[in-house]
Amino acid sequence: MAKKLNLTTTMNIPQFINVLCYAESGVGKTYMCKTAPKPLIISAEGGLLSLADEDLPVFDINNRNDLNDAYDWLSMSKEAKDSYETICIDSLSEIAEVLLAEELPNHKDPRKAYGIMAELMAITIRGYRDLPFHTYFTAKVKKIVDEATGATSFMPSVPGQMLLNNLPYFFDFVLRMDIGKLPDKTKYRYLDTIGDRRYIAKDRSGKLAEKENPDLGYIIKKITRVGEPMVKPKGETKTKDVKPKVTT
Repeated sequence: MAKKLNLTTTMNIPQFINVLCYAESGVGKTYMCKTAPKPLIISAEGGLLSLADEDLPVFDINNRNDLNDAYDWLSMSKEAKDSYETICIDSLSEIAEVLLAEELPNHKDPRKAYGIMAELMAITIRGYRDLPFHTYFTAKVKKIVDEATGATSFMPSVPGQMLLNNLPYFFDFVLRMDIGKLPDKTKYRYLDTIGDRRYIAKDRSGKLAEKENPDLGYIIKKITRVGEPMVKPKGETKTKDVKPKVTT
């Protein structure tokens, strides 16, 4: 006799979103951590100047053991689940560099070190991404110039071609942060949610506008609202950003 399956519906599955945001240094991707609901920051950046005036909990990553300790605590601790809703990993670029620096002295062929680093990063990203929290990952930006055509494109920056090519596939949302200008010359931050030939971006929910305000709390609510149509609004949303007290 066939075993009866315990079926549920997608509306009853807890919705945790995972976001990768990449941008030039100083644009504001780290500062956006403060807009997340109950954030805990896992930082390999060696200083969070843009959040200097904020009272946010931070766990510093200096080596692979630190990364594993933070994951173990988040996955097993009731205190963590009661205290935080969003885990902010700042940044994948720096964490990959930390892991690579640990591996390079162990191998005569640096390609071996890059391969191991890419495998460790894949395990790390999947592990943190699948925790019962919203997860927000940041990365620096890599500029790529096509030698044949001279065309310029941009994508999240990490060491190693293997990891670089695979990185966007780990996430449901890949957002590029940039700075625009309103007609009165006022600058504002925004998030691109749809990619083109110049840069990578994606919105797997279909609920985000082509340009969104850099507010994680707002974005999480917009994505996780149950019963709303998964249709992108027409046009672009340009909302003036709140100027941070301290910039990097």
